[in-house]
Amino acid sequence: MLAALSEHGPGSRVDLGRRTGLSSSAISALTQELLAEGLLDEEPDPGHERRRGRPAYLLSLRAPEGIVVGVDIGNTHIRVAVAEVRGPVLAERCVPLARAQEPEDALRRAEALVRETVAEAGRGLADVRIAVVGVPVPLDERTGRVADNNIFPLWVGRRPGVELGELLDDLRGARLVVENDANLGALGEQRHGAGVVGQPATASGSLVYLKLATGIGAGLVLDGRLFRGEAGTAGEIGHVQVDPAGVLCRCGSRGCLETVVSVPRLLSALAPVTRDDLDADELGRLVRQGHPGAVRVVADAGRTVGQVLASLVTVLNPGLLLVGGHLASVNELLAEHVASAVHHWAQPAAAARVEVRASALGERSEVLGALALASDLAVEHQRNLLVPR
Repeated sequence: MLAALSEHGPGSRVDLGRRTGLSSSAISALTQELLAEGLLDEEPDPGHERRRGRPAYLLSLRAPEGIVVGVDIGNTHIRVAVAEVRGPVLAERCVPLARAQEPEDALRRAEALVRETVAEAGRGLADVRIAVVGVPVPLDERTGRVADNNIFPLWVGRRPGVELGELLDDLRGARLVVENDANLGALGEQRHGAGVVGQPATASGSLVYLKLATGIGAGLVLDGRLFRGEAGTAGEIGHVQVDPAGVLCRCGSRGCLETVVSVPRLLSALAPVTRDDLDADELGRLVRQGHPGAVRVVADAGRTVGQVLASLVTVLNPGLLLVGGHLASVNELLAEHVASAVHHWAQPAAAARVEVRASALGERSEVLGALALASDLAVEHQRNLLVPR
């Protein structure tokens, strides 16, 4: 029963009978025992109001005690959030980061911010069950090491989760897990954002989350699960070549998508008609004011990204494509032109089924995804203790 609830989520007694093959009397007896031991929670089924008959109740695994921590290390920021396991966010902080390329500096800043945010939540580091750390580089899922890349070369081969755990030596054995930031953005949107707002079926389906920031990446949720690829580099669309004769990319190739539509490229394209110190917030303000140059640059970027994503839509056939990242103020405009290009270039049947829209969580997608993954891991750990394999 515990395994069925962990793997498939909350269910009624009838659902559990189907999942386990146990008789109704066995389910009833086990439910009473597990409720008495405090291992299950029982709540009214909200969907039962639309049906007749006796009131129905949903059973679920009781979330473990303690807190989880989400850490989002971006190219220009660090954001930390603290929450109860599968509970509300208790505290959240974000600080700018000037030297993300230097691992020691970024990890020290992350350590300090974790301590501050946990304290703001009124808890101690000893209360932390799981911490998930998001980084803007490809990862080897098996080892937690940063995969070979020319984007953040000083991070290659390092294990950010292990290193941050060593700095936070008073975590007292709490597990630290490292994950790619775009993957966490996809998970955050699937659980708490656009993936569930008005489209609940997508929460267990497939979606693509585009993160457009200093770099460009995509997080993939396929059949309800994160898809990382064999080497952890699935979704690295920023290094898809769009112009063989284009400028040299930091990855060593030429004419990558990132060299055309990353945030720094958009800002530099606008410099001749605005000013050299333009930043992302100012770009958003110009777009809202209808500045023709700013609108044109963002629209062109959306169409270029959409043409690349069209192949992904054709191959993966997702139900939802979300535009997120550090340009939250212009994501609606980006999404409009991404959608236009996707529907023009993708295979018609796939294009007809995908909905393209801006992310719902903005710059919080990654950190909320980190909390979601941390809660999943905490519950899985509890389940493994209760149900030896």
